[in-house]
Amino acid sequence: MSIVSYIVLALALGISSMLLFRRCGEAAPVRLSAGLLTVVIVSAIHVGLFLLGNLLGRLLCLYSPTDPHMYDDVNAYIFLGITVAVIIKLIVPYLRREPHLAVFDLRNNWAVLAMAAATGINVLLIGIGAGFVESGNAVHKIIWPLLTADILLGYLGLMFGRRKVALRPRRWMIVCCVLLLGVAIAATVNA
Repeated sequence: MSIVSYIVLALALGISSMLLFRRCGEAAPVRLSAGLLTVVIVSAIHVGLFLLGNLLGRLLCLYSPTDPHMYDDVNAYIFLGITVAVIIKLIVPYLRREPHLAVFDLRNNWAVLAMAAATGINVLLIGIGAGFVESGNAVHKIIWPLLTADILLGYLGLMFGRRKVALRPRRWMIVCCVLLLGVAIAATVNA
């Protein structure tokens, strides 16, 4: 996968974090300095889970010693399938008339860690899928775009939540899902 694919994945996961922190910031406002620390911790956990998923995906991918590119298309279809499953998991709560979305108390440290683990499952699954199509070691291509986008967009969402700025979460989640699907389709076409 190219660096552009990782940047698009980082933007999609950052938009998801923005929506989450907007909801949590509105329900339990925190000071911006404490909120920044919370966003950095959650983002670091997300990056760690994505790296772990990428490692697992590279270990689980299909490989032939005689022809290294024999199973590239199968691995790309596995990535597409995992991405579609994550997209369905992300978009279904927003399609209800009155969505009941998870809200975590940002003033409680255990709730923040639970939030990082609960939302990190999607990041882990996307990381596993990306590991199926990644041929080499892409640590820096993974870390810096995801960490930057997750921190910036998560902090922006926290500020929006504190100010109770109206967002259209359904539209933003659709944009997130389209970005994820675009990367998966591009990986499938390029396989």
